[in-house]
Amino acid sequence: MFLSPLLFLIPLTAGQSLSPTGTFPILVNSTSTLTLAVAPVCGSLDSVNFTEVNAGIKLSAIRTIVTFGDSWTSTGSNGTVPLPPILHPPLPSAGAANSENRRATNGFMWSERLAADLNAKLLDYSWGGAVIDNFAYNTTSPLNKTGVPRSDFVSQAGLFFLQGRFLDALVPSQTLYTVAFGINDDGQFKIAGGDIDLAYNTYVTKLGELQALGAKNILIHGMYESHPETDALQSRIFAYLATARATNGTNVAFVNLENLFSTIAAQPAEFGYAGNATCLVSANTIVGGCADPDTSVFYIPGHPSMMTHGLINDYTQAVVAECGLS
Repeated sequence: MFLSPLLFLIPLTAGQSLSPTGTFPILVNSTSTLTLAVAPVCGSLDSVNFTEVNAGIKLSAIRTIVTFGDSWTSTGSNGTVPLPPILHPPLPSAGAANSENRRATNGFMWSERLAADLNAKLLDYSWGGAVIDNFAYNTTSPLNKTGVPRSDFVSQAGLFFLQGRFLDALVPSQTLYTVAFGINDDGQFKIAGGDIDLAYNTYVTKLGELQALGAKNILIHGMYESHPETDALQSRIFAYLATARATNGTNVAFVNLENLFSTIAAQPAEFGYAGNATCLVSANTIVGGCADPDTSVFYIPGHPSMMTHGLINDYTQAVVAECGLS
């Protein structure tokens, strides 16, 4: 669990409103203000639908964490060293002042907290807006009319395969690979339909390529909301994990964030939340935001606050600790 203090760089003191207050951020020492008021719902690897399990992952042995995913995981580093989580008002995202290399929150991400707890190195390839496979949706294909580049699992894994071995020894028993996709896939599917089968095939192909290069510990983050298409996709991914465990001895875990966030929505006060569920009214500015983002579930609309990222870390560790299979 996350207990030790982390150094956060934020331009506010308690009670101040989220409005531009000056040129320089204020340095504060912050610990988690929330309580993990939910337990994992553990299941088994032979479940037909995805459920929470840990088959063999030992966090105490992990010294390197490699992450793939979207803005719920991205530190803005894209395989490089992340910038310190400094806020630059009126921009709301912690990180760089004038580039895309920012976190979609007001402090450290869950993955950074996990790495700090484990004293592990973090190699982050996640990127905001990412989907599993750009070619699965007309709206994300490189040939689409918008022409807006979008990251996917294919490009993230490709960059890791190119440079990862130069950045870390990647000792199999000491390296944890985390994968979290689906939020943007659901959105793109609703906009223009898509090829969920292609997305699934790409997902398991990349997991297979990671294993071929030595990955022995794979942890999947399930989505924080339930949607028919992505629920079915996650159940297929879960079945693949069971097969990987049986055939290759791969250590696998599945964390269902829907259980965490549905409980938060039903009983926010039990966790320590108060006031607005979402702090900011816009993803582009802190102007008009709430007075205390530490008590909001979401900071930028649709994106967890840094304190909620702390709960995601705590919950992830709880699943690994409590849902172990004999």
